[in-house]
Amino acid sequence: MKEFFSSLRRLWNKRLFSFLITVMFLAVCVLAAMLFDTLEERFALQKDFSFNGATTQSRIASQQLKALNKPVHIYVVSSTGSRDNTLYALLTRYAAESNYFTFSEESVSRSPMLLTAFQDVLNQREVSGDCLIVHCEQTNRTRVIISEDFIVYEYDTATGYYVPSGINYDKVLTESIVFVAQEEPLSVQLLRGHGEISGDDLNVITQTLTLANYNIKEVNLQSGGTLDVNEPLLILCPQLDLSEKELSLLMQFANAGGHFFVISDYTDPIPANYSAFLRTWGIDFYTGLVMAQPDDRQSYYDEGPAFLMPRMTETEMTLPLIESARDTLLLPGSRAIYLPETAPEGVYMETQLVTGRAYVRDYVHVEPDQTAQQPTDAEGYFALSVLSSRVSEEGKVSRMLVTGNAEMFTNWWIHENTYAADYLLRGIQYLQGEKPISLDIAGKTAVREPLTLHSLTPLIITIALLPLLVFVIALRVLLPRKHL
Repeated sequence: MKEFFSSLRRLWNKRLFSFLITVMFLAVCVLAAMLFDTLEERFALQKDFSFNGATTQSRIASQQLKALNKPVHIYVVSSTGSRDNTLYALLTRYAAESNYFTFSEESVSRSPMLLTAFQDVLNQREVSGDCLIVHCEQTNRTRVIISEDFIVYEYDTATGYYVPSGINYDKVLTESIVFVAQEEPLSVQLLRGHGEISGDDLNVITQTLTLANYNIKEVNLQSGGTLDVNEPLLILCPQLDLSEKELSLLMQFANAGGHFFVISDYTDPIPANYSAFLRTWGIDFYTGLVMAQPDDRQSYYDEGPAFLMPRMTETEMTLPLIESARDTLLLPGSRAIYLPETAPEGVYMETQLVTGRAYVRDYVHVEPDQTAQQPTDAEGYFALSVLSSRVSEEGKVSRMLVTGNAEMFTNWWIHENTYAADYLLRGIQYLQGEKPISLDIAGKTAVREPLTLHSLTPLIITIALLPLLVFVIALRVLLPRKHL
């Protein structure tokens, strides 16, 4: 009996030992899995197996995140509790790049205060049930991003509509993070009260500036508005004249070093006070519409000689656009800027855009359909955009960039198919002396390319060769044995 209990005890001890070893092994495995899961989460070690690389941040995004010096938090707000796995993976990689960046998933039902706690400072967008709230507590600045912001559109010439062509999480997220963390957002001023561009035409310009993270301030000098000398003033095709008071305020703004971005169409009036204001910078216009010479085919678009494709001259302002091959522009219906033989004292004028061989057709005194060149029409090479710099008596430099075309800035098709938006942003950047937040991050395709016969060829060849390979191996084995 003693031997029985002794054997039983030994067996129990062995089983207990085996059980303990098994438990310890499982515990080590669980702890190792948890450790590696934590390391993977913390340092974003998970490989990106998506077909378009959508969960991998760009080099530019990594640079911006590493340069981040203020805490930025993103609230991923969902009304249904569902998760966008691509977005979550990308944000995880962002968090691994910078200790200043964090994010959390929130639900409207759990945190209803999020709906009223934040508001987008650029487009006054309110928080909705499904959005991202990008917030920096130190600057108290917020951007609200919705899913549509990530979609990239391109113009479909066959249908005449803009169609989705891809997604770009990286660009939108990075620009928003940089914007909320910067000390002071860049701003521009928009002169109002004189019948300037409005409605859909203005929306194209304001959306371009908003996407570049500019804050837009409307200024009506007639209603007591004031001008900030650190922010360029946009004057967009005014139809009414300036009052004496407004003219005085604009000159005070200029004498203090303020800058102007001016657009004028060939049909716009140039009233007396406004004309006197422009001439202070040496700016005057030809009367009429600029038409390219029909035989100079490289200087106009297929639609006709009024659709000008100007040459961008090499200046300090345009050189970055030329070097990056972003100098293709389309100007339908333009007015030419007259360059005086002698500029006013203290004024230096520099042509930015110039036509090919062209003439100016006076549309004021003739029938609109008479576009053929007449003997009295001015002809030659005409300036379509001029940068004029004026030094005041106080030694302050005031710059004015004038472009004799509005359509290039107000037409969505032109914006999507030429570099008009780049010219707009580069002009304002040059006037202000600071670069806007517009990062050159390419989008990712949203649809996997379909399989074709060409793409399946290697697989088909491999499958076909497998039986042949087995047959060859069998022959090598069996032939030496055929006489056995």
